[in-house]
Amino acid sequence: MSELDLLSVGSWTIFDYILRASHYPDEGETVPLDMPSKLIHTKFFGDCSANLGAAAASLGVKVGLGMVVGDDFNTSGYRAHLLELGVDLSGVDVRAGEDSGYSYNVSDPKGRSVCYSHLGIAADQSSWEPPITQIERARAVAVSEKFCGYTLETLRHARRRGKLTAINGMVGTANELAPDFLAAADMLFISESEAQALMRLLDMRSLGELQAAGPQTIVMTQGARGSRWLTPEGEFFCNAVPASVVCDSTGAGDSFAGAAIAMILKGHKLRDAAEYAATMASFVVEKWGCQTNLVGLERIETRRRIFFEYEDK
Repeated sequence: MSELDLLSVGSWTIFDYILRASHYPDEGETVPLDMPSKLIHTKFFGDCSANLGAAAASLGVKVGLGMVVGDDFNTSGYRAHLLELGVDLSGVDVRAGEDSGYSYNVSDPKGRSVCYSHLGIAADQSSWEPPITQIERARAVAVSEKFCGYTLETLRHARRRGKLTAINGMVGTANELAPDFLAAADMLFISESEAQALMRLLDMRSLGELQAAGPQTIVMTQGARGSRWLTPEGEFFCNAVPASVVCDSTGAGDSFAGAAIAMILKGHKLRDAAEYAATMASFVVEKWGCQTNLVGLERIETRRRIFFEYEDK
């Protein structure tokens, strides 16, 4: 088997239905949908770990995926889609006769959202084993939802083997295991609301306290306000890159994390990785669905240079 730059691990729901309401409802209110009718029943490819891996693969790093899915992963065309992106699927366990999970993401024009998920095969992960073979082959391992024993042991094994380890997303849902996840991570990618929930859970007051708990690099995304980076060398802020149009923000955070890790593995400094990540996210939000507007490194570089005003050396 060839070596991997990045192994992305986690199982939640691999299919998304994305709905945009005219406004955020009050309790009991009925609100109309404000979106093209042809998209109401469109099933998009998703899952945080797959979104992260697909974004990284589009930038030219060798990515593997570790997850357990139903056989609709094959019949839906998802397998073929990821193979076309160059993703190594040897760590994907397809369970015959089982169904993968679905998420229904509902948002309003102001970006407020709620997600309803039916996890399918991913609901009970108590018997799952980490993809050891793929971990051994990888330079870096990133874990996303579901934050449970399966992903924790994946992260711990990767740390013991000297891999770069990263957490992507709502690690606060790990509850009593959250400190163990943090202790096993070199990097934490988390949204502002997720960070606040995690700090409430752990009775912490600052990102500095989270940093002291394990991950020496913490990246907190703040939507259109950009991202805040805490590093061993200090803190910096990176602006968000404006999109030509904002259709759907689902998966933007996953693609941000995937792009950042990809560029770090390519040898870029953290500040440069932040700019590449912000640029990737700006493309993802321009179309409906998490993986429908992943672009290659050349287009990312062009937009990055324009926005951040770089000149060719």
